[in-house]
Amino acid sequence: MKLARPRTASLFNQPSTGKVAGLTETDGLRGACRSLPALRRKQVLVRQDESFHGLYIVRCGMLKQSHRSKNGDEQITHFFLPGDVIGLDAIEDRRYLGKVTALDTVGLVHIPFARLEEFPGAQENHLQLLGYLSRAMQRERSCMRHMMSQASDVRLARFFLIMSNSFKAQGFSPYQFRLPMTRCDIANYLCMAFETTSRLISRLQKTGILTAHGHEYCIKDYESLIDIAESVK
Repeated sequence: MKLARPRTASLFNQPSTGKVAGLTETDGLRGACRSLPALRRKQVLVRQDESFHGLYIVRCGMLKQSHRSKNGDEQITHFFLPGDVIGLDAIEDRRYLGKVTALDTVGLVHIPFARLEEFPGAQENHLQLLGYLSRAMQRERSCMRHMMSQASDVRLARFFLIMSNSFKAQGFSPYQFRLPMTRCDIANYLCMAFETTSRLISRLQKTGILTAHGHEYCIKDYESLIDIAESVK
């Protein structure tokens, strides 16, 4: 089992969106936020086309954002992990572009839109907020650009490595983690059939690269997972 000192692929050195603890760097930014009651599994935070009323920073738990097209098809566009910022894509049009739903119990802090408008008058707070926005947008663009144009096994391997990197950035094990989203959610996000996703996960288990038991995943061979993610097909 290859768990010691894994090779680091530059593709997966995604900029972290930061931990919520970073909000304590300035009293002003911390004062602009307010903690919300815990959001329970399947509860909706915002709905598609709802008017933009501020940003949310994830303290704990995970959420998904899904967009419903005019013909009724629903596509998962984002998974939000601790430290991620929800609502970045709503700033320009002043409306949320998708429904955001909790995948498990979620802790959030809210920065109301009215407080966002006040930030330019306080340079330190403004720059800190822009840092959160920039890191989150860069992470999202990088993930999607690399993933969606690749073969199915490459996309799945990259998904697991990105999740691994996110847990590592939070101070947790990058090898053993729980993903609250279903395999149907993962398949939808990666634009693959559910059967394809299940077959590829089974193949990774048979080759000893990872184990999967329900929502629990363990990367056994990090090097081989990177080799699949970096393969050109």
